[in-house]
Amino acid sequence: MNAAELPPLVPGPRGYRTSDLHGLPAGPHYELIDGCVIASPPPSAAETGLWRWLANAFEIANRGSPFVVDRGQPVRISEYDEVRPDVVVAHVSMAETTPIPVEALMLVVEVVSPSSALRDIMLKRVLYAQAGVPAYWTVIPRPDPPGLLITELRRDDATSMYVERTPATSRSFSTDHPWRVTIDVEALASHGAASTSWADGHWEVR
Repeated sequence: MNAAELPPLVPGPRGYRTSDLHGLPAGPHYELIDGCVIASPPPSAAETGLWRWLANAFEIANRGSPFVVDRGQPVRISEYDEVRPDVVVAHVSMAETTPIPVEALMLVVEVVSPSSALRDIMLKRVLYAQAGVPAYWTVIPRPDPPGLLITELRRDDATSMYVERTPATSRSFSTDHPWRVTIDVEALASHGAASTSWADGHWEVR
């Protein structure tokens, strides 16, 4: 479906609502941030490989806990905000619920692509923190030398802002939230995409 065939939307005084978002046809990756509808291109094979590796690592470490790991699920934050994080950890009671209410989230992970860098690194950092999500990770491709940088952020309840619990690293690190798990960033970088770099505004798979 091209842009001319999209159903007409009329924003309210604060912009579009989640009901407008749900009326859009299936296809592009739609999100709603502060009343603005955002359409993203389909994820690359490199990006989906990273999601799967991380989700699998979480699921292995997660066995026996009251949480569920999912990928690409819509998360409802408010009437004017609904996003699709790459990986989420939510309470198991939300396993059959979509969109997932943001209050059920324990962790959000975003794999940063050239088209999502501003949203993931700045806008969503504020959005998730203000919504009360306890932890937020960003996974950023590093072009030279090829690899990844992962930053683990934790919410400071006093300020409702994130602070770095694990500064951007390309090496292994361990965390205890929402359970104890060690992430081998070098193994993640070499998985799926074999070697990925971020150059010229797009992913390159070598």
